[in-house]
Amino acid sequence: MRRRTFTSLAALAVTAAAILGPGPAVAQDKPQVIRIASFGNAAGKPYGTGAIGVVRVQELLEKEFAADGIKIEWQFPRGTGPAINEAFANGQLDFAYYGGLPNIVGRGAGLKTKVIASYGVSPVYLVARPDAEISSLADLKGKKISTSRGTINELGLFQILTRAGLTVDDIQFFDLQTADQISAITSGDIDVVVGGGSSVLQLVDQGIAQIVYTTKGSPAPGSNFGSFVVTDQFRQAYPELTQRVVNNFVKASHFASDEKNRDALFDIWALTGPPRSTFQKDYDGELLKDRQSPLLDDFYRANVEAGIKFAVGQKLIRKPFDVNEWVDDSYLKTALKEFGYENVWTPRDSQGNAVRF
Repeated sequence: MRRRTFTSLAALAVTAAAILGPGPAVAQDKPQVIRIASFGNAAGKPYGTGAIGVVRVQELLEKEFAADGIKIEWQFPRGTGPAINEAFANGQLDFAYYGGLPNIVGRGAGLKTKVIASYGVSPVYLVARPDAEISSLADLKGKKISTSRGTINELGLFQILTRAGLTVDDIQFFDLQTADQISAITSGDIDVVVGGGSSVLQLVDQGIAQIVYTTKGSPAPGSNFGSFVVTDQFRQAYPELTQRVVNNFVKASHFASDEKNRDALFDIWALTGPPRSTFQKDYDGELLKDRQSPLLDDFYRANVEAGIKFAVGQKLIRKPFDVNEWVDDSYLKTALKEFGYENVWTPRDSQGNAVRF
């Protein structure tokens, strides 16, 4: 399995920490701009999926902070999670909404962030060329498999291989970004792409690949998860503004969890580039609220713990860290109480089972 080191990220994080310090002793009244990032997409469109896509398209933050004279700066890098970590390390971001593995790696490398909400759980798909002769997970042995190194999909691939009694040494791994994955499987240079939702389902729609495995419909190991994080510097300097950002994120999560908004939601997400039909296929048979929960419940924390173990084992980070120290659910709890949303989403236990009260 080809490995990229994260030495440069760690160095950048240390440098940024030395420059930025733990935060200003005396905060300014307000910043001129709030900078937010989320994962990119193959089409390179300046939009996102999940709740952050709703925040972006409905301009919730632009409206929230217009009277304050605060601008909102959006970043959707094609380099996805690793690129977001680089931006954090260089002091170019205040908030980010991205996959569990890269934000774990960022934290482990020294980035000073806090988790303030979850972005929910979504299925991972393994799609293969029809002529690759893959009908079960055991057939993955020796195959050419691609996903993006350092992203949540890499963790998903590892967990799925483990489920099949395989390791990364049993496959030929190719570290490619989404657009390159599509080109490579189309040309026959790779056999399998591992990814989430629309990015891989469009290959199925086009007849280029077929689904050979998915975690859809269960909390099986390998499902995608991620976090909404804020820098320590921003939240310490502007606690009230941080709360207002989280409030709007929760509003967007509620919109994205309401079945009457399903069609509008798919229209919003289709702005990222993939066909609208891929979002319909991805969510077919599932409730929106089961995928768009912002809760920082036991299932979220168990997923983070598994991600930390993987990151240490793969030498992406040097040592584990305390999940509970990293997660701050106070902003989320305040927002849920303010809007009366305490019972909208059902928390899950560490195994992914719904907790009933």
